Amino acid sequence: MNISECFEKRLLKKGRPDPLKTEKAFEISKKSLVKAKRLLKHNFYSEAIIAAYTAMFQSARALLFKDGIFERSHYCVIEYLKENYVKKHLLSQDYLHSIDVYRTQRHEVLYGLEEISYEKSEVEDAIEKTEKFIKAVSKIVGSK
Repeated sequence: MNISECFEKRLLKKGRPDPLKTEKAFEISKKSLVKAKRLLKHNFYSEAIIAAYTAMFQSARALLFKDGIFERSHYCVIEYLKENYVKKHLLSQDYLHSIDVYRTQRHEVLYGLEEISYEKSEVEDAIEKTEKFIKAVSKIVGSK
């Protein structure tokens, strides 16, 4: 599915830019990052991956709210970022790859029938990538 199909299927909708929702989503992203670090510290690796993804996803939503876009699909959020931020060289393709990998892992942890275990180093890497993504988004949305 591409960005046009996301809009056609109303998985993404255009509206008015919403600075309040932008800031709230960004705040949630920072809190989720803190949560991911705590979960890592206590060896809850799968849960830490989910929290790291949530932090990335909420940061991404902050960008969408800034642009007046409302989402109903995690996948379409990534498509929107690709079209509107990566192609314009505002975000790195590496960030999109990371958020997509963690989106898939989150889905497997939450909905899969197999238990997934992660190594500490994998979670540390996820948290590091999440921190970098949040910093990059922070520069775009003008948040602190």
